[in-house]
Amino acid sequence: MKIRILKITVLFLPVLLGGIIYVIFRTEKLIMFRWFECLNISQEIFALKKYSNNYVLPDWFIFSLPDGLWIYSYTSILLEIWKYSITKQNLFWIFSIPITAILSEFFQFFKIIPGTFDFTDVIFYLIGIMIPFISQQKQFNTEKL
Repeated sequence: MKIRILKITVLFLPVLLGGIIYVIFRTEKLIMFRWFECLNISQEIFALKKYSNNYVLPDWFIFSLPDGLWIYSYTSILLEIWKYSITKQNLFWIFSIPITAILSEFFQFFKIIPGTFDFTDVIFYLIGIMIPFISQQKQFNTEKL
């Protein structure tokens, strides 16, 4: 049981890493920076951000990687919780967030929702979904499908 809890905890690390990338490298115009002001931690955040000026990172790292990390973490955690048993009932939950993320990109493309379509985001979403399935394929139990 302790090992499962440790695994699930470790699977939250990509969420943390994606959040750190967002905080350090994204524009202060994002709503989360107003939240930081409300929490009285904006000085600490801006101290971290000032070091980001020393680095030139590719756009995919700043804008797409966090999303892929979050999708990876979400998918991996659900698979771990359900002990890699795929059923008709849990398929909806496993794919609901990844499909919503991918659809949101295409809704942006067609101007259905505000935002900027980015095909690189779609690629990172797909990679984030596939890695847990590929890396843990020997553990899957799909007998209940």
